[in-house]
Amino acid sequence: MFGGNMKEILNYINNNAILASLLTLLVSTIIQIFFRRSDRKYNEKQEKKKNKRNQFENKPEFVIVNGLDNYESIPHIDLFMTDFIANVAKDKTNVEFYYFKDVLNKEKYKHLRFCLKNIGNTDIDYLDICVTSQRNNMLCDVESIKLFVENKAVNYNYLFDRKVLKGTSILIDIAYLPDSKIFSSLSSELSILFRDSYGNLYAQPFFLQRENLYAPRAITYKEYNIYTKTDTALECFKNPVLW
Repeated sequence: MFGGNMKEILNYINNNAILASLLTLLVSTIIQIFFRRSDRKYNEKQEKKKNKRNQFENKPEFVIVNGLDNYESIPHIDLFMTDFIANVAKDKTNVEFYYFKDVLNKEKYKHLRFCLKNIGNTDIDYLDICVTSQRNNMLCDVESIKLFVENKAVNYNYLFDRKVLKGTSILIDIAYLPDSKIFSSLSSELSILFRDSYGNLYAQPFFLQRENLYAPRAITYKEYNIYTKTDTALECFKNPVLW
């Protein structure tokens, strides 16, 4: 019965030229739409790959350089880095940070100095130098340490809000106390975060003890904020299972 009905329908279509033309046009249109969508998805995928490749090839990148003729002619970033003891209030509403008694005595400081050069193909709009072990270490501008000590506060980054053009260098001076525990044999002690002139964000691991910089990787704004803000770390101090 079903086969007979189908035969009648096909005969009707064959005998009706207008209907047959409309059905042919409909099928042809559906096929074209399908292939256009497939082509568009393919082209979009290829465009994304091309953009990622261009971003990778043009990204900024720091390397450690030695033997610069005139260090005085390049921007200096003077930092202080140390460990601390964190004291969480019983009601977990506040966290206080305590530092070595000699933390303000600059005569006892030792120094690490690194000259970093942007060898990439893009300028850097600004950069943040950040500690990676927020549970154990702090970092700040060397002239600001007194502020954090007196307020029993912590800081994890220093913002260098100036351009670093491709081919140019900066000098980073990190002061620390000899007895402080700022070095790690397993992971990078610092991370250099920066935004390039196209608005892309990157993180470059910085191993102080090994005097080594790893290649930069692209990061999100969320990752950038975790490195540079204290909010997430303070919540982890209050609730250690979050670390």
